[in-house]
Parts: sequence; C-alpha cells; structure tokens
Amino acid sequence: MADEMITLGTNALRKDAWAKVTGAAHYVADIPLENVLHGVVVRSTIHHGRLLSVDVEAAQAIPGVRKIVTADDIPGAKAFGALVPDQPPLVDDLVRHLGEPIAVVVAETKSAARQAARLVETAYQLIPPLHDPVEAVLPEAPQLYESGNLLSRYEIKVGDVERGFAESDLILADVFSMPLVSPAYLETENAAARWNDDDTLTVWVSSQHPFLDQLEIAATLGIPSENVQVKSAFIGGAFGGKEDSSIAILAALCAWAVRGTVRLVNNRQDSFLAHPKRHPAQIRLKLGAKKDGSFVALQAKAHMDTGAFASYGPAVGVILTETLAGSYRVPNVDLETIVAYTNRPPAGAMRGFGSPQSHFAIESMVDMLAVELNLDPIEVRRKNILRVGDKMFTGVIVNETANSLPECLRRAEEVIEKYDAIEPTPGKAAGSGMALVMQSMGLGAKVPDDSTHGLEWLPDGSVLIRLGSPDLGQGLATVAEQITAEALELPYERVKALDLDTWESPNGNVTCASRMTYLVGNALKDAAAQIKAQMLAQAARLLKQPQQSLSYRGGEVITAAGEKIAVEEIISRAADDGIEFKSEATFSFPYPEATTPQHLPIGMPHVLFCFGAQVARVEVDPELGVVDVTHLTAIHDVGRVISKPGVEGQIEGGASMGLGYALFEKMDLKADGKWVDSFSEYLLPTSLDMPPNFEPVILEIPEESGPFGAKGIGEVTVPPTAPAIANAIYDAIGVRVKSLPITPEKLIIR
Repeated sequence: MADEMITLGTNALRKDAWAKVTGAAHYVADIPLENVLHGVVVRSTIHHGRLLSVDVEAAQAIPGVRKIVTADDIPGAKAFGALVPDQPPLVDDLVRHLGEPIAVVVAETKSAARQAARLVETAYQLIPPLHDPVEAVLPEAPQLYESGNLLSRYEIKVGDVERGFAESDLILADVFSMPLVSPAYLETENAAARWNDDDTLTVWVSSQHPFLDQLEIAATLGIPSENVQVKSAFIGGAFGGKEDSSIAILAALCAWAVRGTVRLVNNRQDSFLAHPKRHPAQIRLKLGAKKDGSFVALQAKAHMDTGAFASYGPAVGVILTETLAGSYRVPNVDLETIVAYTNRPPAGAMRGFGSPQSHFAIESMVDMLAVELNLDPIEVRRKNILRVGDKMFTGVIVNETANSLPECLRRAEEVIEKYDAIEPTPGKAAGSGMALVMQSMGLGAKVPDDSTHGLEWLPDGSVLIRLGSPDLGQGLATVAEQITAEALELPYERVKALDLDTWESPNGNVTCASRMTYLVGNALKDAAAQIKAQMLAQAARLLKQPQQSLSYRGGEVITAAGEKIAVEEIISRAADDGIEFKSEATFSFPYPEATTPQHLPIGMPHVLFCFGAQVARVEVDPELGVVDVTHLTAIHDVGRVISKPGVEGQIEGGASMGLGYALFEKMDLKADGKWVDSFSEYLLPTSLDMPPNFEPVILEIPEESGPFGAKGIGEVTVPPTAPAIANAIYDAIGVRVKSLPITPEKLIIR
C-alpha cells in the first residue's frame, strides 16, 4: 500500500509557508480594515471582591474616545462558557480574579484608548482570595459561586483496592504537584469586529472554535446567530488557550455598541492574567505491587485548580482521571479527582489536557517503585503495560494500537543503553530516564463529536476544500489537502483548503483533542468518494456510456475500451450545463454503544488512544543544581504519517513544551500580590535550552478506523518529557523531585 501512495508521508511544502515567512500572512492584528477603532480592556486590580462602582467620567473626556463599554451595555446573555456559562464578558458584580475585564475603552487611536483606560476608576469591597484548590473545597472557604467552589468530581472504583494493598509486597505513597503554566503562544489573543449596515456582524478571530464564537457572540448581543459571521484569520499558536471566546465577544460587543469597526489585541500582560492556562494540580498517589513488579492496586486523589471560571475544567478533569494509571493494567483502582474554583486566573484547555499532570505522577512513581524493588524500570513497565484486548479500568477494551507499547519500550531500552555509554562532562553527574505515555483522542463518550467538511471540484480540475475547523498553525490544512489529494489520486498542488468562514464553511467543530487528522481525514475521504461518484455519473451522461463501464484513476475517466479522458474535460462540459460538483461529509467519532461503557459521567470514557515514550539524558551540576538535557529521544506512534514535516514538528514542539514544564515554567504569585505576567519573569525554554541531540522516532502502527491508518500526534508529545527528565535526574544524583518545575534549589545535595 505504501508504494502506491501519491502524497502521504512526503515532505509536501505547506501552502501557507511563503506568506508566513515573508510577512504577507494576515493575522487578526494585520487585517486591513477601514475606519477601525481600537479597544483597550480595563481590568480588575484585585483578586476577589464586589465591584462597587466604575467611574468613566475622566476617561470619557480624553479626545478620541468614542465609548466606554461596561456590563450595563450588554443587551443579551450576561455570562458565557463552553461547558458551564459562568464567565461574564464584563464584571457587573463579583470580581473573581486579578485582571478580570471591567470595561473596554473604544477610541480612535491606540494611545487615546490606553490613556483613557488608565483613568477609569473602580471601587471594590474586598473579599479574602482563595488560591489553593484543597482549601477551596473546605466548608469554611469563601464561596466564589452560590453553588459553592466544587466544580466537578469524578470517582472510579474497580476491584477491591484495600484487598489489593493487603496482597501487595510493596506499597508506595507520595504527593506530586504541578504549577499553573501559560500556553505562551507567539500571537496573543485578539479579535476584530465590524457592525454592518444590514445589522449583521462580521468578526475576525484567532480561535480554535469559530462556530462556538458565533453562538456566544450572538447570545451576548441578543441577536440571531445567523446574523453573526465569524472568519478565521491566520493563527499564531493556540495550544488549547484559544478555545476561549472572551476576546471575540468583547470585540463584537464594542462594534455593536459603537455601530462601527473595533479591533482588540491583548498585550502579553493581558494574556497572562485573563486567558486559560494549564491547570495546577496536586495528586496523592498510592501504588501497590508484588516483588516481581506486578501492579496490584492504585489509589489516587487529585485536586485540580480551575481558577475563577469553569472553562474546560470538567473535561480536563475527565482526562486527568482516565490517565492516572498511565499505560498500565491495574486490577484494583480507586481514583478521585476534584476540580475546584479558586481566585487564580482561569485554567482551561491546554495541550495534553490533564495528561501531563497525571503522567508526571504515575511515571515518577513507577521509577520509584522500580528502585525500591531493585528492578529495571523498563522491565517493570514491560510487565505491566496494556496489551491488545485488555480491559482498562474504565471498561474500554484496548485495540491493536497498543502494539506500539512494547515497541516503544524496546526502542527506549536501546536508547538508554546508548546514553549510559556516554561519558559525562567533568564535574557533572549524568543520568538517563524514560517515561511512557497514553493520550486519549476525541471529546469523550456522550459528547457531540462530529466534524463536517466539504469539497468542490472546479472545471480546471483543481479541488477546493471547505474546511470546517481552523488550522492553528499545526498544519491541519496541509493534512486535509494531502488526504484529499490521495483520495482523489490527484497531485497535491491541485488541492487547496479554503479559510474558515461560518457563513460559507460547514461546521467542523473545535480543533482540539488530538482528533483532527482522524476526523477531517475520514470526512474528506467520504466526501471524495461522493464527488467521484458524481463525476462518474456525469461522465456516463456526457459520454453516453453505462456508468458501470467507466472507472476513475489518477485524474482520468477510463472507458471500457481503455480510452482516457481528463477529469477537467468532464467537469467543464458539465459546468456548461450548469452542473457543479460539490460534496459534504460528516464523520462522527466512534463510541459504539455495544462496546463503550455507559455507566461513567459525560465525557467518559475515551476509546481511542495514542501511545509513545521519551528518553532523556541529563547532566547535573551537583553543587549548583543546574540541569542540562543533553539528549532527548521521542518515540511516538502516529498510526500513519500523512505529513512528515508536520509530524516531526509536532514531536519537537511538544517535547520543547514538555521541557519548559519540567524545568522552567511557573506562573507564581509574587510578593507584591500580583501574578507573574511577563516573559522577563516567566521563563520559557529557548533554542539554547533544547537538547543539542534530539531525535524523533516515528512508529507507524495503523489505527484501523483512521484515514489511511492515521491517528493523533498533537498532544501525546508533551506529557512524557517532564517525568523522563525527572527520572534521569534521579538516575544522575539520586534526588527525587516531586513538584514542577525542577529548579536548582530542589537539586542541591546538602
């Protein structure tokens, strides 16, 4: 099959590459708009309290100020939210986090808007803030909502965990903690909106979910959703943080309020304070095993901090819970996850979606157990990994892609042997460590998980893709073009994905959850089959031959006599008769009721998974606690490579994000009571921090239900990096760090 492929697995050049490297690409901040006004958000200066007054008199007097929009100006819904509508576009009563939007100044120039924003005066009645998710669910804690501070709670019990611990030869118990971290995309959140003469609204967004933006905007303004047109611009990174609709809602509200065109572009401080982060978590883990390393029982209690608003917290809690056991069979489990509101900035979707937190805990503890039992960590994993046909603790039966797990371990073993043979730099201690990973695909059972996309075959023989989900910069459009080209047996150059427009594009649903290649690819394969059938039907009419006597191959119609007719001739002749060739297909993520357990909460379980492993070699200065990651090998099963550069880019980018999570990133509360809100204090890994020896190892174990065997790669590359580095550090200096990031002061041996 591989020898017959036209474009899959090749180094096909992304069609947006030239525009991006030359600066010709239009991001929202670059789109040329006439008579554009500028918005600046006025944000709360407290963590928690009641908003008593907003004085705009001095601000309104600044020349060029057109309008200062407050909660009183909202004509429709006073709160929004993808899962729980608890987030007000603008505060009208209770402030729940530092930096929450209070008002928006709309002015003719950015400088006027900024000057006026500084003059808006606010008064508050202070309430003690909460910054700890464990304390937040105590009865005496101040309540952020009338319903309390508990957002969601998940419990899964299988077997008899107490009996399992009683039968264990060794029991380990420990606590692992992970911090609040930022997506830190290059392009901050932004949106532009234009109120049109026909009382419709056009909104340009940098968003992962334009169709949800359309609904949220319409609800806030109290207008029909069909009156709101949302257009996707180029997107400069998202990583989950741009599933949030707040900036688009504010831009739309301002455009409606002034009956004009308004652009809002967050600065970096705005981005840090007001947009979704990765959830901080505390995980108490208890693991029991036999002397040979066989796992017997696992108990976990996780506290997740969702911040001031729910955002995607309930869904993140689902995946954290489902991945607490990692890639392993454990007969007795007792798992509990509590998702709580606090007065931190909101946490929501971020690449990995709960899995980085759970994997740091379980993959660290597996190594700890191996040390206590004096066993090889690889052998402990090999003994316990999921096998094809195993039943997970959720009741899901593992499919054939679990065959990648033993191969991941085999490759990791070879890499560790190679790393261990490298002499350390004088004065440094060297060590190697690894971690396995299991990442779910899809939105989860009982959640609508459909994706619709369309094709149009033009008279010149080229094909347009009406892509219903946005490309975030990760290359979704390229994958769609390659799969369509493959399905229609056409050159890649003849296929082009169009920009998303909610008035023109089908609803492809949100771009997230490691499922877009899977969903988009399957939908486009179906759409290609439909449009091919349309073309053959018209060929039969035009050629006056039975359709069953015709076949299609490589852009040509082939008659029974062997005559070959270029498809563009058929399409152009049909076009003369007013016939267009269009198709549309919807693919739904498969949750067959017969094989998908139904007893779990909404969003559970997930039924398809990506697997992988990463191996790190570190050198540690034992006096200074400085860690250099000198080598990193990332082994990941993608099912089938569609875009080779895309896969390699995802693996390297995910590993760099995992490196930041391991060693650098933490959004702290500073001594002055303010959050870290700039890159001068929030440390990101740079190119100099990346391992000089980085190797992606791509496995292709086909996912039977995937397009050409492909499955996800976007998220699975992040979770194993931090535990692999932590395990390597322990191997180097014998210090076990159980909280992230792993900073020098945690490593200095006293």
